[in-house]
Amino acid sequence: MHRLLPAELLSDYAQTFFGYGRWEAPVWFVGIEAGGGKDIQTVHDRLQAWAASGHNNDLEDAPSFHSASNNTLWHQPDATLQSTWKQLIRMLLLARGLDDTDNALRHYQRTKLGTATGETCLVELLPLPSPGRNDWNYSAWSDLPWLQTRAAYEQKILSHRISLLRERINHHRPRVVIFYGDGQLKHWQRIIGSGTYQRPIADKLIAHERDGIAFFVTRHPTHPDLRMTGDNYFQEIGRFFHDHHGERFQPSK
Repeated sequence: MHRLLPAELLSDYAQTFFGYGRWEAPVWFVGIEAGGGKDIQTVHDRLQAWAASGHNNDLEDAPSFHSASNNTLWHQPDATLQSTWKQLIRMLLLARGLDDTDNALRHYQRTKLGTATGETCLVELLPLPSPGRNDWNYSAWSDLPWLQTRAAYEQKILSHRISLLRERINHHRPRVVIFYGDGQLKHWQRIIGSGTYQRPIADKLIAHERDGIAFFVTRHPTHPDLRMTGDNYFQEIGRFFHDHHGERFQPSK
């Protein structure tokens, strides 16, 4: 018999889960979609971990959640630096005037990024993990009609998720929101709002401010064009943050 993901749990997760950390955090990182999801077992393990923690959490504690879902790569003492997260952490540490050595990045990833009591909120616009935007495995893993194509999936949940994220931002008022993936600017602008968008670092950083909240858009850390220059790219942005917005990135007192 062909194995499928549990339909009700999958549907609830897709329409509820946003990521890791806490909404009250001063610094938010927003991506388009979680990576991974290369095989049905890893997605099944994520669903079961989410169900075990209450079946209704929109945010989880990253270290606890990944441990519960049998992912031991990113939070153990010998953790591997996650390719996207390390650049987000790099910007944050440099914005605070701290070193961005591999050890510093690894320590922050293991112990602070996306924790339930920490200073970051790490969320995704689209909740189901996928190896890439051109991949879609859920038609083979689910009979739900709206998961038979990526287009149907996005049509069902995207606008609602955009509205929810905008509402969360307006309610919790983080100091900084960094969207990574400038190819999705049309989605980010629906969350950020209208007005003049600045480019304080030409071809590298987009900025906007409203209601005292600083919004930024960067390239995605795994963009092919950054394969050899990603560290330098995010170092430049982190130092810009330090020089021009340093107070926004400091931990809450």
